[in-house]
Amino acid sequence: MSVAYPMAATRGIDPEAVSVPSAPNMVKLPGFLGRGSDLPLVVLRNSGGKPVRLHAQLMAEGSSRCQGSMLWHELAIYRAEDGAVAVAVRFMAASGTEAGVHRALLFDTADAAANWLETFDPAFDLSADFDVSDTRVSVAAVALKAASLRDRAERLTREYRVLVGEVLFRLETEM
Repeated sequence: MSVAYPMAATRGIDPEAVSVPSAPNMVKLPGFLGRGSDLPLVVLRNSGGKPVRLHAQLMAEGSSRCQGSMLWHELAIYRAEDGAVAVAVRFMAASGTEAGVHRALLFDTADAAANWLETFDPAFDLSADFDVSDTRVSVAAVALKAASLRDRAERLTREYRVLVGEVLFRLETEM
């Protein structure tokens, strides 16, 4: 698990030791001329909805992906020029059985953003890899698959909680 900290270099920390590449769902575009903003225009992908566009600075980003992980979350936190906080959360699967799901939300305060991150259920986008209505599948097989799904959900939730805790701690100590 790793987290990138844009302010790390100014604190004497080797940025290479703590940074990860930007998640592909976050595209930074240069700001439009004449808008009066020194911050870049950031466009955050939002599955099933319009992207969130704002002039903002990346405060932290991270991924819960570990070696051998089949499912993980990536998140990024931005501070907008008006003080609002944008959160981008991306759910990913290495197997390709589950599509990447992107969430982008804008909050008035950092506390509201942190509260949402802490209460979000990371297993919400997890899909079952079996059809319980298929009468050809035995009850025992369904029970085994349900236990496997519960195990994946618990592992995904645990890894997400560690990621959120680490990112929020770093935000608190870096600011």
